[in-house]
Amino acid sequence: MNPGTEAAPTRRELTGRGLIASASWMTGSHLVAQAFAYGSLIFLARRLPPASFGTVAVGTAVVYIATLVVDRGTYGGLIVHPRLTRAYLLRAFSRCFLVAAALGGAMAASAAPLVDTFAGGGDAPAVALLAVCLPLHAIAIVPTALLHKHMRFRRLAGTMAVANVVSAAVAVAAVLAGAGVWSLVARQVVLFGLIAAVSSALCLPDLRRGPDAPHPTDAGEHPRTGHRWFFLFGVTTMLAANLDYLVVGLSSDASLVGLYALAFTIAMAPSTQFSEQVGKVLFAAAATSPETTGERTVQSVRLMSTLLLPLLPVGILLAPVLLPAVLGSEWVGMVAAFQVLWVAGIGYAIDNCIGEALSGTGHIDFRAKVMIARCVATATALWVLVSVDGIRGAALAHLAVFLPYAAVYATVGARLAGTGPGALGRALRPVAAALVCQLAVTFALLLSLRASGTSDGVAVSAAATAGLAVSGLLLAWPFVRRRSR
Repeated sequence: MNPGTEAAPTRRELTGRGLIASASWMTGSHLVAQAFAYGSLIFLARRLPPASFGTVAVGTAVVYIATLVVDRGTYGGLIVHPRLTRAYLLRAFSRCFLVAAALGGAMAASAAPLVDTFAGGGDAPAVALLAVCLPLHAIAIVPTALLHKHMRFRRLAGTMAVANVVSAAVAVAAVLAGAGVWSLVARQVVLFGLIAAVSSALCLPDLRRGPDAPHPTDAGEHPRTGHRWFFLFGVTTMLAANLDYLVVGLSSDASLVGLYALAFTIAMAPSTQFSEQVGKVLFAAAATSPETTGERTVQSVRLMSTLLLPLLPVGILLAPVLLPAVLGSEWVGMVAAFQVLWVAGIGYAIDNCIGEALSGTGHIDFRAKVMIARCVATATALWVLVSVDGIRGAALAHLAVFLPYAAVYATVGARLAGTGPGALGRALRPVAAALVCQLAVTFALLLSLRASGTSDGVAVSAAATAGLAVSGLLLAWPFVRRRSR
């Protein structure tokens, strides 16, 4: 059959079981991949000084901000577009690649002043080489968007897993060979390169097909789902997540940026490495079956809260003991910033469940406007608080902005997603009750152990473990009772 006349692919409908299966693939494979990624990060942190991490953090911040200019809403626009053609995809690829090549050249040429300004004492050639990530990212945009759009989550998850595992292995091998800061650079370049190569190979069947058949509910592309809003949302999201590196760098050196960068990377993992993977499935499901989005949003918020909120006191209590023990004494300066960022990281992970529902149901305009406000507020808070309290001030800026941001999502955002604050509150009551019991057990045992003269490390570890066990039992009990009937 002629490729141009092949039957067009139809959109897959996600049932409740299919949604769970897709989310399981995305999160399961991603957790395996991130175990390698974070394991390699810890290994590197024990062998490289904070200044190396600071240099690469500034470089990757510039890369990630630039990727939004490269994308300009293309990724999200492709997912919600009702009818794609090969000509349309080719234009999207060409546009992204040309912009990436230009921005990559500009970044490489300006590496020295960038390092002098934001990472004093850092390595300019390392930042220059990171510019290669931009054209590699451009190559991956269309293939990964197609895999996402057609709900090929096993392939998408496999792509990310391969890229993270191999890039982690390359970085470890490089640092053992004495490559220094270049091992961190290699980690990023290999990651971007493998995502581009593997996703391109996996989406070839979709590229060979004819144009997408329009969904029966598609009456044309609504202006709120256009590239402009996805672009604005993406740019402001990336700015809000990376401005702090640059602001911290302006007032200090590469070493302090490195301390903050590692604290931020680990503390935001619940959002960036877990919730965002589930969010890809929620986004696609909302775009495909908008009529069930409200119920699905409540379920996802409850599940995310059940999994993550019990880890909140555990992370805060164990950070002063665990982080220096694992990373080394030279990283002790990151502990306070991590504790504050851990709260924001878990909060943003839960809020993201509502946000992805908004994107999939045509309310990306609302999400983008809220993110613009968050970006402006974060920039203002960073400028004030970093000058007052250094990297802990940067962390406090994120937490201060998160509180009103969460309130907007839990009220107006929830209603737009087909539910409301009342439904969310009722769904979260068991989680809140379990968290209160966890806190009571944790601090009662901690005070008791300290009063008996137990060493602080043992007391904190025992109290955190006991509290987590109590909340786990309380949250699991309804499921156990239901299965026993």
